[in-house]
Amino acid sequence: MNRPRLVAVGLALGLWLPAVSSISLGVFPAADRAHVAAAAAAVPISEKIRQKQAIIEATRRKLQASRKKLHVARFKEQTIADQLNTVQSSIARVRNNLDDLATSIDQNQRRLAVRRQQLAWARASLDRHRDALNHRLVDIYEYGSASYLDVLLSATSFVDFIERWDFLRFIIRSDARLIADVNQAATRYQKMVADLSTTQAALLREQQDQERQQQQLGVLADERRQLLALAALQRRNIAQQVDELENLSAAQEARLQELIRQRQRQEQEAAIRARIAAIQARRMAAIAAGLPPPVEHWEGGRVQFMWPVRGPITSPFGMRTDPVTGRYQLHSGVDIGVDYGVPIQAAADGIVLFAGWYGGYGNAIILDNTSGMSTLYAHCSAMYVSVNQQVQRGQVIGAVGATGYATGPHLHFEIRVNGVPVDPLSRL
Repeated sequence: MNRPRLVAVGLALGLWLPAVSSISLGVFPAADRAHVAAAAAAVPISEKIRQKQAIIEATRRKLQASRKKLHVARFKEQTIADQLNTVQSSIARVRNNLDDLATSIDQNQRRLAVRRQQLAWARASLDRHRDALNHRLVDIYEYGSASYLDVLLSATSFVDFIERWDFLRFIIRSDARLIADVNQAATRYQKMVADLSTTQAALLREQQDQERQQQQLGVLADERRQLLALAALQRRNIAQQVDELENLSAAQEARLQELIRQRQRQEQEAAIRARIAAIQARRMAAIAAGLPPPVEHWEGGRVQFMWPVRGPITSPFGMRTDPVTGRYQLHSGVDIGVDYGVPIQAAADGIVLFAGWYGGYGNAIILDNTSGMSTLYAHCSAMYVSVNQQVQRGQVIGAVGATGYATGPHLHFEIRVNGVPVDPLSRL
């Protein structure tokens, strides 16, 4: 049983022996006096709290700057990754184009080969018919036109003469028409070959352009991969710095909570000493007056809390994934969803232990509600109280906001017992 508990029991039973007088009216044993003197010479707990708050604020600024750097590094990494994806998509598109070009070049090459063969056949046919016609012309030149006339005159009858005439005329017309047709076909095939040759040259040039573009895109993709690896390394380094600062900030805030608990214990001990001194003074006055010592009753009991604001619970007490840091950790209070600027009321009577910027809590107010109880009101947009100010249950102490690590306006409300967070719903 601790010392305040013993004092409480002693007061409740009225069992105050003469030894009690040794701790009343400021008269302490030698060891206690030495302890008090050392405490007086030491740094006051309020100054320690102020120094720790300054350290936390400096760490918070570093953490905030590192978080900004981490955000920039993540954005840079994502931007380079998007650029790499774009380049790789372009490379895939160029590869598809090259495949299509290769197919087109192959098809065009086959058509060109067919047309060249057809052109060769047409030219050979034209040459044969020209040779035949030339031979006839030579025969006519050497033997004269008498040969055709002899053919006609050697007819045995008039009908035979007409048939021979039609036959000779057909040969002449057929030769002329055949030569014209073959010549026209040769011209057409020659044009086809020229067109296909032009198309083939264009396809080959486009293929070269696509291959050159693929090579350039490959070089660009390699550069983006190197930049992406460097950006990822920078992001990991900054993320490690953020983790280290977050751990440091958590350790510093834990130390600050310990200092606040020490201050609460000191204030409780001071209140007990003052109560003991008052009781002893009343006992001595009664004894001096010849009256029986009064029976004293120790005051105290369960602190009655009220809701600081009215609204839905958007995040309860307990383990969760933090919406800002993404870590799975204890949510040491409850988040109450209310609008920006809504008045915050003190959940119970108390003394302001802290009012200011408190790391991830943003603008925060901490009240000492006695009996080892304290309440915290975080993310305030405004604070209407100051340190050591006495406040009453229901008094407006601040306004709802979204300072610190918050995704929107709300009140983060905590109840702590001897510095340990408990579920506020079990006390409200």
